[in-house]
Amino acid sequence: MSIVEVENVSKKFKSGKKDFFALKDVSFDIKKGEIFGLLGPNGAGKSTLLNILIGILFPDSGNVKIFGKNPLKNNDLFEKMNFVSGETRFHWALKVKDILEFHGRLYGIPKNKRITETKKLAKFFEIEHILENKFSNISTGEKMRLIMAKALLNNPKLLLLDEPTVGLDPDIAIKTRNEIKRINKKLGTTIILTSHYMHEIEQLCDRIAFINKGVIVDIGSVDSVKLRKFASYDLTIKVRSVKNREFLRRKGFLINGNILRKELPADENISETLSMLAEKGMEIIEIESRKPTLEDYFVKMLGDKK
Repeated sequence: MSIVEVENVSKKFKSGKKDFFALKDVSFDIKKGEIFGLLGPNGAGKSTLLNILIGILFPDSGNVKIFGKNPLKNNDLFEKMNFVSGETRFHWALKVKDILEFHGRLYGIPKNKRITETKKLAKFFEIEHILENKFSNISTGEKMRLIMAKALLNNPKLLLLDEPTVGLDPDIAIKTRNEIKRINKKLGTTIILTSHYMHEIEQLCDRIAFINKGVIVDIGSVDSVKLRKFASYDLTIKVRSVKNREFLRRKGFLINGNILRKELPADENISETLSMLAEKGMEIIEIESRKPTLEDYFVKMLGDKK
């Protein structure tokens, strides 16, 4: 079942006397329970797309459906959604419990349910001990957990995360990523994620769409998009002593002392090569493989489009 359906969506803005496309004929869908990543350079159209999905912007053409309905004609859909930005801030003097209470009222949640949800989410995100603290007096990590708790008050089925770890220290960013995984797995929440951190997208996302200059130029699982750009990867193996040199050369190995190097097809498993070496009586001391990362993919995509 598709939670989000985007079909041939375009959006233009004026720059001086000229129009430019922020989005041009963008189409994709997101399945229930997916973590879907939007990837691309600054100005690619990611924020424009998110703003259309949450109803801030109207597309010039094309169709958007969320839960099978047009969000521009069905405002009740936004009760099933929420949005988190890494730049989200609250008034410094408000207590944590008051922030949650205010947003619970804003979402139209009845009082009894607000109390129940606040307790449940405070426990889930481990912020029970700071409910009486002012926003200005809690740590960066606690602020991020509060922001996530706020976003789940209305029990959204679709959560949009725009750079949720931007500016965070590495330890807090790791905890935030763990929370995103936990929300997705335990609550079954469908998530749309934008991030400039390639390893974050790689760790979290089931599928990604690469946007450049308003156009989706690639879409698929992280492994599949990398496979389309990188046909092979380098494998280096250190052995105790080299045996069957002629056999190894026929198999495509370069031999330098007791170091063996080979270029493997991107979809080939290392274990097959290691088993073959063991069968030929070679003791393996060290293995190093250099598989392409999403960052490599990102750089190559931009290079190809220049």
